[in-house]
Amino acid sequence: MEGCPRRRRWRRSKWRNQATTGSGNLEEIFFIPTSAPASIFRPEEVVELYPEELLALKLVYAEDLEVDEAAARLGLSKATFWRILDSGRKKMVTAILQLRPIKIVFSEKASMEKTE
Repeated sequence: MEGCPRRRRWRRSKWRNQATTGSGNLEEIFFIPTSAPASIFRPEEVVELYPEELLALKLVYAEDLEVDEAAARLGLSKATFWRILDSGRKKMVTAILQLRPIKIVFSEKASMEKTE
């Protein structure tokens, strides 16, 4: 059969489903919300999640809204909402994969610093 693409076979990777760090395999990892003093974490370790990113993640993933619906609910353009959602999603994935603490920033000052 000329012109037909060759069928690809799925091959199982040896490293799939293995959580590893420099110290070896991990059994379980817990993410526990706490109001810890900021001094126990180095600033470069902490992933800061802003309220608008948290709200975007909640609307799309917890409430199962489409991006169009969630953007309309917040009175934002679809593009602006998408950027906020993408930023929050990247931060969450980074924190989980790199086992870094997540800090949810609720102050107006922090929100203003972000926009500058």
